[in-house]
Amino acid sequence: MNYFILSQDERIHNAIEPISVSQVITRERLEEEQLRNMDKLILEFSVKEKTTTEYVDFIQRPIPLLSDNCKRIMEKYAPKMYFKSVVLVDRKKRRQDPYWLIAPPRISCLSSESEFHKNNTLKRLVIHEEKAAPYKIFRIDGILEDYIIISLDVAESLLRRGFTGIRLKKIEKESVYER
Repeated sequence: MNYFILSQDERIHNAIEPISVSQVITRERLEEEQLRNMDKLILEFSVKEKTTTEYVDFIQRPIPLLSDNCKRIMEKYAPKMYFKSVVLVDRKKRRQDPYWLIAPPRISCLSSESEFHKNNTLKRLVIHEEKAAPYKIFRIDGILEDYIIISLDVAESLLRRGFTGIRLKKIEKESVYER
């Protein structure tokens, strides 16, 4: 099976940008043991004012957010994954849009063939396919980067529907040598 890093398409310069998110949601809060503490929170964030704003289907930073339609697709492939409702508000334009915070599980599937820079950031990502195989959407345990990884069938499903703001980068799989 092939896997891809899901990221926001940086070529869309006028993409919606939520602000003041990191004051409410920290990286630690997105870890599995902390997620349920957010269930009672009502998450509403203002967006950066721009003359024109494109409401993309995937926002990568400061937290991973999916549009309502994109969430429906992802939920079909990972029904037990954590989703939390978030409202993005453009007060000047009097507009509110529903988005979904996602927190895929962290999977220990990093291959020993992966390479790192001296500061422990990834130079070359390689995953162990057998360990990743049961999961359609996940994050990788043991790396500083907070990549969201999706399987080929999820990627194809997203691409067929023409979602905007999404980029996919193929991930290397561990080499299998005959013994």
